[in-house]
Amino acid sequence: MQLWTRSISFLLVVVLLAAHSMGQEKYADPELAPIDRQHWAFKSPVRPKIPADLSEQAVIKNPIDALIVVRLQKAGLKPSPEADKLTLIRRVTLDLTGLPPTPVEVDAFLKDNSPNAYEKVVDRLLASPHFGERWAQHWLDVVRFADSNGYEADSERPDAFRYRDYVIKSFNDDKPYDQFVTEQIAGDELATGKEPRDVADLWVATGMHRCGAVHKVGGNLDAAVLRQERLTEMVNGIGAAFLGLTVGCARCHDHKFDPFSQGDYFRLQAFFSAAEATELDLSTPQDVKSRRQLSDELNARITPLKTEIAAIDAPYRTRIGKAKRDALEPKYKEALAIPTEKRTPEQTKLATETVVLVKVTWEEVLMALSPADRERRTALREQMHELEARLPPPTPAAWCIKNGEQVPETFVLKRGDPKRKLIAVKPGFPRVLTPISARPKSRAELAKWLTTPTHPLTARVIVNRLWHYHFGHGLVGTPNDFGLRGDKPTNPELLDWLACELMNPSDGATCRPWTLKYIHRLIVLSATYRQTTTTTQGAKVDPDNALLWRMNRRRLEAEAIRDSVLAATGALNRQVGGRPVKVPLEPEVYDLIFTESEPDGLWPVTPDVTQHTRRSIYLFNKRNVRLPLFEAFDQPDTLNTCAFRPISTFAPQALILMNGPFMRDHGKTLAIALAKECGGDVGKQIDSLYRRAVGRSPRSEEIRLATDFLDAQTETIRDRLRARLPVGIDPKTLPADADLARVRALVDLCVVVFNTHEFVYIP
Repeated sequence: MQLWTRSISFLLVVVLLAAHSMGQEKYADPELAPIDRQHWAFKSPVRPKIPADLSEQAVIKNPIDALIVVRLQKAGLKPSPEADKLTLIRRVTLDLTGLPPTPVEVDAFLKDNSPNAYEKVVDRLLASPHFGERWAQHWLDVVRFADSNGYEADSERPDAFRYRDYVIKSFNDDKPYDQFVTEQIAGDELATGKEPRDVADLWVATGMHRCGAVHKVGGNLDAAVLRQERLTEMVNGIGAAFLGLTVGCARCHDHKFDPFSQGDYFRLQAFFSAAEATELDLSTPQDVKSRRQLSDELNARITPLKTEIAAIDAPYRTRIGKAKRDALEPKYKEALAIPTEKRTPEQTKLATETVVLVKVTWEEVLMALSPADRERRTALREQMHELEARLPPPTPAAWCIKNGEQVPETFVLKRGDPKRKLIAVKPGFPRVLTPISARPKSRAELAKWLTTPTHPLTARVIVNRLWHYHFGHGLVGTPNDFGLRGDKPTNPELLDWLACELMNPSDGATCRPWTLKYIHRLIVLSATYRQTTTTTQGAKVDPDNALLWRMNRRRLEAEAIRDSVLAATGALNRQVGGRPVKVPLEPEVYDLIFTESEPDGLWPVTPDVTQHTRRSIYLFNKRNVRLPLFEAFDQPDTLNTCAFRPISTFAPQALILMNGPFMRDHGKTLAIALAKECGGDVGKQIDSLYRRAVGRSPRSEEIRLATDFLDAQTETIRDRLRARLPVGIDPKTLPADADLARVRALVDLCVVVFNTHEFVYIP
């Protein structure tokens, strides 16, 4: 009997192990306890009562100030005074557009003594096309947008820019945020049955789901694993951008801290199960015809160049190939000598191996070329690459997703492994955020759920993002994590008021629900936003300024620093939208581009040089190749969603701002412009430089220091000229009566001003 019992036990163990190995493991969602729903972020926002019994000394412009001041009073603090007008126009202009105010705009504001002068500036900036560019950059950080796929090959995405332009246009048009959310989540479903060109924005909007990095390389990559990677990117993007939760933590196991299970994760993934990446044709017959005509014209000129290059290479390839064949071991030579159909399996294997052994690489050809042939070949390839850079882009297509005809079943995966399927699940909302049992099927239903006025997260998450970018710190300090381990709101009443005001504005007669410009306007018109940054009265009680007893000084992002330089020099090309621009790269940056072929022509610089001074948001954003200025000033790597950029301070930043080619080139541009504008009047040159760069006239001490610097530097430059050394400026670019040494010294002064704290910080 004992032996029989042991045998049965052994068989049960074997069966269980077999079931485990066959992927037949079980899974059940953990039960939700009532306490799980008590976290503040899992409850619908409720509009708080605006306090009225406030200090008479406090300036209250709108309810934001009332909700800030009541907290300050409880802490024994008071708001700081309002900043001066010069500070305000520079602050709000950089904040809303990412560009500094022009001297004309500053003068107009300083002269306007009307009670609503500041409000008029705010309304002008909100209507500017540059508003959308500024705030689109923040959104693109969140959805980790780039113009390339990442990973080893980092191949390009020719039509991705349309999503970037969609975001810019949406913000400029003040598209209601609930519509913005819906179009990105389910635009393709809303566009079903309609002519694609008539609803192109709906298709383009779904490019959000393709913003993450993706493998696009050859080799034995598992299709199931790649599909799971794509779905993971989609779900994590939804979780971070709209829910503000770390849902990705539940892919391999139930979330360790939040009441978010693996089942919740894969039910969310099931909404995207049928989604397939596609480039939907938006071209017209004329688009196709025009592209074919231009391509044929250019290829007719490129083909002879390729033929001539091949003719130069041919004798070298023949000679190198013959030498390699002659050097083969006898067994390989014998195998090659036998006709293919008569080879034994072993001889076939040997013959196949010789393909690699006798292959002639481009490196070997280049090494063997004579100096004359190398020079001729290099010139031909430069001509070829110049023509190739002018080839027309692909015809218009939407970089998007759409549902396939089949809807693959979604499973909870053991440890996130697509080979270890547990139970099948249907689309569903996270249980902790859904008080009732629902059985949604489509992404359109997911979008509708996210944008219901009772949803606890969507409105809170976006108003917190706006607050973060205006003040440098969100009301919730972890914008992508409203969960149990995220920061608690420093002012929960204000957060809820803003969320409710977004969804249901107080002035509903004139303001539409869900409009972000309305919230921007409330924030920047508040007395809280207008405070000075220079007071210290609350430092002991609230050293981190969490209660906002003063305004925070914030450093410009990398792109805004570059754009501010271009604006100050007058070189900025203010064109809005269009294909990404490739600017010249430093050699050490160019060397980072992955290639398995010749390392020339890998970065075809945009031929139209006027495009090189476009705003930074339009520069080609390659994941594995970042401009030194951007990398030094904390541009995100776009591999993960970026809720906020870190602010680092280290030596290379100063070196790049002082010695980088971009700064030097545009210091020269500005100096030449000042020489033409002000002639040889040093006082006017210094005044115009300061007004262009930091929006004000220089102080007397600054004038003295700048003048002394110019005098000393001019003499240094004269010594170089006497020694017939280059100074980096072509005299032909200057006015006839200009002093070359003086203008060259002015270049250095321009770069110095670009390096000031005042230039790179929002006051």
